[in-house]
Amino acid sequence: MTSNKGKILVADDQSDIVDTISFRLEDEGYEVFTAFDGAEALDVTRREQPDIVVLDVMMPKENGYQVSRFIREDEKEGKLPKRTQILLLTARTIPEKEREEFLQTWSGADAFMYKPFDMEELVDRIAEMRGVSQAKSA
Repeated sequence: MTSNKGKILVADDQSDIVDTISFRLEDEGYEVFTAFDGAEALDVTRREQPDIVVLDVMMPKENGYQVSRFIREDEKEGKLPKRTQILLLTARTIPEKEREEFLQTWSGADAFMYKPFDMEELVDRIAEMRGVSQAKSA
């Protein structure tokens, strides 16, 4: 089931997490693409140009931080025609005082959520980010 809600890439090396998130987002009306390592996530992003990329931080080949930075470089170089919203999933605790630097400087991501996460929270965060994405392109 696909609607105009937008395209989302879900990238995680744990297939059960990818499947769970993907099925739920498809039920919400998103077109979902999947990747199981960082290199594949970057390839899918370049090919499909999703509105939002949900990235696990700890993945083989390229980690979520690296993929996030590569996406931002591609945007600066004009290889991606629009800004992609990036949501990092991490099991690592980030002290509150470091979060802003983590997001804006270190990772280039727009938001992050801790694992394990509540699926409703994830869906709400993506809907919120999609609203930001739509507002910026309008």
